[in-house]
Amino acid sequence: VFFPGWEADVNGGTAGLCSPVERDLFDCHLGCFWPAQVPDQLNHAPDWTSSCASAQKDWRKIDLIFP
Repeated sequence: VFFPGWEADVNGGTAGLCSPVERDLFDCHLGCFWPAQVPDQLNHAPDWTSSCASAQKDWRKIDLIFP
């Protein structure tokens, strides 16, 4: 099944994913999404590492960092 967006929550981000696992005990039936398991050969962004070197050089330009 090809389902783009599996790595995002209902708001398009990652904050609503079931993490920590304790959140699953009550909240997953209300709108908490679990990230799907995806085979290694399925890659929606094959060149996602191409800009990693620039991030290492430009990290001081980042205004806000979220853990």
